[in-house]
Amino acid sequence: MSANGQQSTVNYQLRATYKVVARLESPAVTRATALLFALLVVIFAVVAVENRGAFSAKPATAPPSEFSAERAQAALRTILGGDIPHPVGSAAHDAVRDRLAAHLQSLGYDVTLQRAFACTANVVCAPVVNVIARTPGDTNRPDALLITAHYDSVPAGPGASDDGEGVATIMETARALRSEHFRSPIVLLITDAEEAGLIGAEAFVADQSLLKSVAAVINIEARGTKGSSYMFETSARNQWMIRIMAHALPRPSTTSLFASIYDMLPNDTDLTVFKRAGLASINFANIGVVARYHTPLDSLENVSILTLQHHGDHALAMARALAGADLRQTSDANAVWFDVLGTFIIWWPLRWSLWMAIVALVILLVVVVLRFFDREMPGGGATLGVVGFFSSIILTFVLAFAASWLAGMRAHHAPFVANPGPAIAAMWLIGLGIPIGMARRLHDSAKFDGLYLGQGISWCALAITLSILLPGASYLAVVPAMAAAVLAVARTTIGANIAIISLLNAVVAAILLFPLAFSIYDALGGPALPVVAAVVALVTTTFAPMIVTAPPLSRALVSAFLITAIVFIGIANLGHPYTADSPRHINVRYYEDGKPQWLTDTVTPAMSRAAHFAPARQRMFEWLATPSQAYVAPAPPLGAPGPEVHVVSDQRGNGTRHLTLQVRSARNANGRLVLLFRTDALQSIRVNGVAPPPPPQRFRNFFAPDWHQATVRGASEAVVEIALSKDVAIDAAVIDTSYGLPPAGAALARARDASTAVPVHDGDSVTVVRRVRM
Repeated sequence: MSANGQQSTVNYQLRATYKVVARLESPAVTRATALLFALLVVIFAVVAVENRGAFSAKPATAPPSEFSAERAQAALRTILGGDIPHPVGSAAHDAVRDRLAAHLQSLGYDVTLQRAFACTANVVCAPVVNVIARTPGDTNRPDALLITAHYDSVPAGPGASDDGEGVATIMETARALRSEHFRSPIVLLITDAEEAGLIGAEAFVADQSLLKSVAAVINIEARGTKGSSYMFETSARNQWMIRIMAHALPRPSTTSLFASIYDMLPNDTDLTVFKRAGLASINFANIGVVARYHTPLDSLENVSILTLQHHGDHALAMARALAGADLRQTSDANAVWFDVLGTFIIWWPLRWSLWMAIVALVILLVVVVLRFFDREMPGGGATLGVVGFFSSIILTFVLAFAASWLAGMRAHHAPFVANPGPAIAAMWLIGLGIPIGMARRLHDSAKFDGLYLGQGISWCALAITLSILLPGASYLAVVPAMAAAVLAVARTTIGANIAIISLLNAVVAAILLFPLAFSIYDALGGPALPVVAAVVALVTTTFAPMIVTAPPLSRALVSAFLITAIVFIGIANLGHPYTADSPRHINVRYYEDGKPQWLTDTVTPAMSRAAHFAPARQRMFEWLATPSQAYVAPAPPLGAPGPEVHVVSDQRGNGTRHLTLQVRSARNANGRLVLLFRTDALQSIRVNGVAPPPPPQRFRNFFAPDWHQATVRGASEAVVEIALSKDVAIDAAVIDTSYGLPPAGAALARARDASTAVPVHDGDSVTVVRRVRM
C-alpha cells in the first residue's frame, strides 16, 4: 500500500474513533455541561451579591470598635440637615460645614478650619474652608495618615452619597478610632469645593505647614448611590501598599485593572491633587445607579446602607493597617492584583506578568507537539483553535454592537436607562452562544485538543499583549493562561478527562471575568455593552471545546442562547427608558448675551410646548475648544444688571502690559463669576493675589486657541491681574451665573419635570454675559 493510502487509512480510523468516543462521551458531556452551568450560576450569584456592597449593615448597637452603618447614617442625617444642595458659596454649604465641625468636636477631636483662596491649574478658583480634625496631642507628630472626603455638593443635588457617604464614613471611622493609638497619627480632612474643581484639596497641598506632616492618604468618593466600595486607584510604586491592603481589607472589591483604566480616563477626585503632591494614596468609591449621580435623587432616602457599611469596613481596616505601618516606605515597582469573589486578594509584582505568560506559552507549545505526535490531535488543530478563539471574540463584539444599537433605539442610545437588564442579558447570551457556535464549526477539523490548546495559546497571546500595553490588566489573561497550561499537562501526563479540565478552566476564568462583566455597565453605560459580551465570550472559550463534543447539545444551546438574546433585545425596547427613579438629565438655562434666551441640550415634546425652541441646535460659546451646541428659544428680559469689570490699573512699558481688573456681579450672583479673554500674549494671571499651580502632566485645556479664563466659584467679586508680553488690546467676556431659574422659567421647568427628567451637575441656572474691549 502506498504512503498516501496508509495515511488515508489512519485518518479514516482516527475519524471513526473520534465519532465512537463522541457518542460514548455524549451523556457524560451533558452531565458535565449541567454541572458547569450550575457552577457558573453560583459564581454569577456570588458576584451579584458582592456587587451590592456589604452583606448586611451593622446596627447602632454594634461594638464601639466596629463600624456601624446605622450610626454613620444617623450622623449623615444630622450633618446634612435635609436634602438641600450645598455648593460652595451657598448658605446651606456653610451650615453643613458648621454642623460637621461640631460633630467632630463632639467626638473629642481638635477641629481647625483652614480658610484659604485657592486656584486650579485651569484658573478655577474659590474661597474654601477645609475642616481638619486631629486627636488631641497629635498636632506635632509627623508622617500622618490623612483620611479625606469632601462636604460640598453640586448645585443640582443634595450630595447625600457624593460625598455625604464619604463624610459619614469618616465620622464613624473617627468615632471607632478615637481611643486607639498608632505608629502614625491620623488626620481627618473634609475638603471644600471638590465639585468646583478639587479646589479645597489644592488649598491644602498649597499650605506647606499642613502638607509637610502628611505621608499617605485614604480618600472616599461616590459616583452613584449604590454598589460595592471599590478600591480603584492608588499612587505609583504601590507594591508596599497592596501588600498591606491584601492582609487588611475585609470583603475586598478591587483590581489593578481599575487603577490602570482610571489613570487613562479624564476623571479626577481630590486624590488626583494628593498624588501630584507625592503622597502615597488609595481611593475608594461606589459606582452603582449612576442615573442618580449629581441630581436631586442623590438624596438621603437613596443612600445605600449596604454601600455605607462596605465603605466603612474598608476605611476602618485600611486606617488601622496604614497607621500602624511605616508610611515613608517605598517600592520600586507597581503590583498586579485582584480579589477572588470578595474573599481575599491575590497579587504579584507587575514585572512577573510577562514571564508568567511566556512560561505558560512554552508549556502549551510543548503539549501541542506531544499531542500531535501521540496522534491525539489532527495536524493544524491548535492553529484552528487559535483562529476560532479570536474569530469568536471579534464576531461576538460585532454582533453585540449591532444588538446593543437595536436594544437602545427607543432610548435614543442614552448611556444609562431605567432598566438595562434585558440589554445586558442579551449581551451575556450572545457571549455564550457565539464561541460555542464557532467551536462547533471547527470541531471536526480541530477536535477537542486542538480547540482547547488553541484557546490556551490565545490566552497566552492576550497575556503577553496586556503585560506590555496595559500591565494592570494582565492578570485577566495570565491566570487563565497558566490554568490552561497546567491542565493541558495534566491531560497529557495523567489523562485527565475533558470534563474536568474544562470545568476547572471555566471556573477560573469566570471568577476573574464575571466581576468585570458586572461592573462594566455601571462604569461606562450602554456604549460598553459590546464589551460585556466580549468578556463573557472569553469565559465561554474555555468550555466550548467540551460542549461541542456532544453535537446535539451544542446545537441546542447555541440556538437557545441566540434566540433568547433576540427576545431580550425586543424586550429592551418595550419598557420606558426613563422612570422617576432613573430619569433623563436635562438642564435649563436662562442665558443673556445681547438677547435673552432659553438654552437646553434636549427638548422634549412638553418642553417644546412651553417655549418656542428652534428645530436645530445652534453653536454656542465660541471660546470652547470642543464646539458646544444647544437648543435655543426666546426668553423674556430678566431685567438684571450685567456683570461689571473695572480697570484698577493699566501699566504699560517696554512693549508689555499689566492689567489689574475688579470683576463683580452687580446682581450678587455667587454661583460662578468668569472673566474670559482672548490674547496670544498672556504671560501670567493671578486671581485675588493667588497664582494657579503649574499644569499637571495630565492637563486638559477646554478652551479654543488664545482663549483664557479666570473663574471664581462661590463669590460675586474678584481681582484679576493679567500680565501680557505685548502692549495689545484684548477682547473679553464677563459672565456671572446664579443657580436656579427666574419665575419666568417656572413653566419650562415644570415641562422638563413632566418629561421624567431632572437637572444634573450645575443644574438650572441664570447666566448673564457682558462683552468688553480693554
